[in-house]
Amino acid sequence: MLAKIALGNVRKSVSDFGVYFLTVMLGVAVFYAFNSMTAQQGVLAFSETQDKMFSLLGMVIGGVSAFVAFVLVFLVVYANRFLIRRRKKEFGLYLMLGMRTGDVVKIVALESLIVGAASLAVGLLVGFGLSQLLLYVTSALFQADVADAAGFAFVFSADALVQTVAVFAAIFVIAAVLNARTVAKAKLIDLLHAEGKSEDMKLTSLPLSLVLFAASIAIIGVSYALLIDNGLMEPSPQFAAATVLVCVGTVLFFYALSGFLLKLVQLARPLYLSGLNMFMLRQLNSKVNTTFASLSIVCLVLFLAITSVCGGIGIRNALVGSIDASTAYSATVSTNFGSYDDETGYVPSDLGEFGEFAKQQNYDAVVGLRSSVQTLGLGDFDALVEGAAQVDLLVDPQDGLTIGDVEQASGLKLTDYAGSAVNNGYEKFPVYVMKLSQVNAALELAGKPALALDAGECAVFSDSDITRSFYEQAIKQGTSLDVSGRAFKLASFHGDTLQTTPVPMNTGSIVVPDDAVPADAAIIQTMLNVQCGSDEDMTAFGEMMSAVSDTNEPNTWPIAMAFTRADVYDQSIGLSTVVSYLAIYLGFVLVVACAAILAIQQLSEASDSAPRYGLLRKLGAPEGMISGSIFVQVLVYFLFPLALAVAHSCCALAVVTDVVAVFGHLDIAETALVCAACFLAVYGAYFAVTFFGARRLAFAGK
Repeated sequence: MLAKIALGNVRKSVSDFGVYFLTVMLGVAVFYAFNSMTAQQGVLAFSETQDKMFSLLGMVIGGVSAFVAFVLVFLVVYANRFLIRRRKKEFGLYLMLGMRTGDVVKIVALESLIVGAASLAVGLLVGFGLSQLLLYVTSALFQADVADAAGFAFVFSADALVQTVAVFAAIFVIAAVLNARTVAKAKLIDLLHAEGKSEDMKLTSLPLSLVLFAASIAIIGVSYALLIDNGLMEPSPQFAAATVLVCVGTVLFFYALSGFLLKLVQLARPLYLSGLNMFMLRQLNSKVNTTFASLSIVCLVLFLAITSVCGGIGIRNALVGSIDASTAYSATVSTNFGSYDDETGYVPSDLGEFGEFAKQQNYDAVVGLRSSVQTLGLGDFDALVEGAAQVDLLVDPQDGLTIGDVEQASGLKLTDYAGSAVNNGYEKFPVYVMKLSQVNAALELAGKPALALDAGECAVFSDSDITRSFYEQAIKQGTSLDVSGRAFKLASFHGDTLQTTPVPMNTGSIVVPDDAVPADAAIIQTMLNVQCGSDEDMTAFGEMMSAVSDTNEPNTWPIAMAFTRADVYDQSIGLSTVVSYLAIYLGFVLVVACAAILAIQQLSEASDSAPRYGLLRKLGAPEGMISGSIFVQVLVYFLFPLALAVAHSCCALAVVTDVVAVFGHLDIAETALVCAACFLAVYGAYFAVTFFGARRLAFAGK
């Protein structure tokens, strides 16, 4: 009997359960799809490096899923509060008719079980489809073919299924227990009169609202200025202050918003008195004023979601976009022989016997590596290498060139061009010197035209977006630099990457004629670029260099890093995919959470306001006018948290762009537009469900 009543209640209250069903269904689908991703390793032809990166992705997704589960618990419990509040009078009638409290609790539990099971089943079906889509997205991102000969494979993860069912079963149990507790503890009189209760207004003074609203705008503006001026490259008190101020400003904004809107429209008297505007504004004033705390949290969470998704996908695009430019060679082998800055001067690296061996080879990497391979019996070095070009980054131990010297010579400041992307004390960073002959050999090896310098000229090479504009402006101004006592005019800028590397690493090096390099110049870093005849030779060369790097044999060349083109592709694509999936996973869940909270609040308010809408109909207000009023109220309620979150995100993304510049070039506009379209699709779906649900509740008593 109780099960029949519960099933009947669910059938007649399908629209009431709409937001609850949609939220749980989406949560189940996304939770299963992302947690099933580790099963893709069995059907995608990953390389060894890609397999490691995908295992890392699985670990990260697993950790993030714990946070997602917490968010979903909050969402389901919050949605259940609306359903229980909406039906308290119904429960009171059950008790008046003689039903025991325990039976009412059982009915509530059965209803939760029915809706939960249905949403879980539908969510899993959608999740199965989404996991298939993610399989082919992963295949495209990793450039890994589906292992099946037909190019199709069905991915199913029993572990993800069990985990999803277990997590959501636990969520439903928690929700059922809390629902039962609410119904069991409620008094009959409270249940019967629940619809008559309303929340108290928090702020009733319109002049104070205007003052607080102006203060909130000022506080948010100060937080933006602090963030833009100090950036994200390193923690600082200013960053902490900006974080606190933006939170305080957001809370004040929504605390005072309703009074500000009311006063603003009242100034336009004809508009205020037109149609149902007076009623609508009073409704909004009541809604926003009593829920300012939740609106503030929703706004800040939307801000976090937008920024994380745009930033994450931006890093992915920057990494992938720089791959071609940073893989001109089959492989690059690097060795660090020292370091330099303004305070410590030149400090040689302690390489021990390995350093002595390099010195004996006259710091010739080809000679040293060929000898090392022979010593270790690793094969024929020359059989794998078709061509090689060594580039040394040099510095005058007595008077090395620094970025501060370039600033002084040009009259420019790097921070005016790079913003917050540079750390404090950047002026001490060295600007290395490269020999023209070595640079031209490296350019020729990459199939690029040689560099020509006239007498008294030098060129700048930098593959980093951070310093590009700075050096280009210095060249336009005809800047001359002192290199070991000789003046050289900056003649040209070149963004070529003279090594194979996962991320741009050269923030500025000066190319001068060989005879301009002092005899006692110290080598900071040696980069040996090689071209191999085939992918197989490239792989074999990488393994050969790994063996040289790992050996303890003293008569071998010291290797700090060795990257092949395949290594860079696998690492860059793997890391970018991990970042992208993490950003999308978190962003989607947070947007759903925010939209669901707003929807539930609006539906609850519409249910409470049903008698007011009934009175408007009795007074002769057309249904179209009432529907328009409801539409505007829901729109404003959804729009203002999103609008302020977008404003916060625009400021943050301006700074995030500086950070992403470390990984490569980023077109933040394109990324932001794609993310905005995806966000609006989810947000808009909840808006539509909320509007039609609120409209139905408003006309329920017709």
